[in-house]
Order: sequence, then C-alpha cells, then structure tokens
Amino acid sequence: MLMEKTFVYRLLVPLKPPPGHSFHLELGTEGEMPVRNSRLRVELECMCIRERKLGDMLCFIHHPEDELMGCQEASLLQTLCTGSYLDVQKTAFWLQELMTASSVAVLQSAASKRTVLPSSRFCKLKMTNAFEASLSIELILAVQQGDSDTFVTME
Repeated sequence: MLMEKTFVYRLLVPLKPPPGHSFHLELGTEGEMPVRNSRLRVELECMCIRERKLGDMLCFIHHPEDELMGCQEASLLQTLCTGSYLDVQKTAFWLQELMTASSVAVLQSAASKRTVLPSSRFCKLKMTNAFEASLSIELILAVQQGDSDTFVTME
C-alpha cells in the first residue's frame, strides 16, 4: 500500500480595512511585541468628504442605519465583529464561504477536486488530483502592524 503524501502550504492573507473603517491593533500584556491575546479594534471613519466628491458610498457615521441599509452593504462592525473587535471565527467563516462560492463559480476539471475544510481560526483548502495526491492550503489572516513589514496573524 502506498502512503499518501500531503503537502501543506500556509499562505498569509493581509487584511486591509474597507473604506469607512480603520484597524487598530491592541497588543496584549507583553508590551510592544504582539502576543496571542492581541486584539484588532475596528472603528468607523467619517466618509462625508468621499461621499460629496465621489458619491459612491454614504458615511457610516453621519447617516441613519435604515438609510444605509437600503443603499450599501453593512459596515464591517455589523458583519464580522463582536462589539468593536474583529471576530476571528466570523472572519474565518466568511472566508470559507467565499472560497466555497468561488469553487462553485470556477469550473473545476474532472481530474481535480477542491474542498473547503472546517476551521474556526483560518481557511483550510484541500486539493486532490486524479491520482489521489493531495495538497492542503491554509489561508491565514493577518494585519500589518503600523507601517512596518511586520504582520500579526489572526489565529
């Protein structure tokens, strides 16, 4: 019997705040170094100038919620956050749903199969070819720390 070899690739997926939002990394008790209990606070930003100049979105801060709901998608605070903080499990589930939808939208060859595996902390994909060789991909969400080249993973 042949042993099935599985290769695992871990890909860092940088998160950028959408228009009208900002991210603020709150470090844990270890001081300046990011630690496991660091959190990502999400704040709404005034978009009135963009609203006046481009007219492509309403300001989340200065328009009533019922007016916003009829014109544009909900804010990140309403969809992927618990309170004012990005919820890793909700975000991982959102990414898994996105990847599942893309699997349906993209024609897959009969020789390979892509499966989105459950995970509460990141998105796992398993790709298997006709010879049953498999490849696992883990999409790990991360946020850039300030203007540095350092990214903090959201695990």
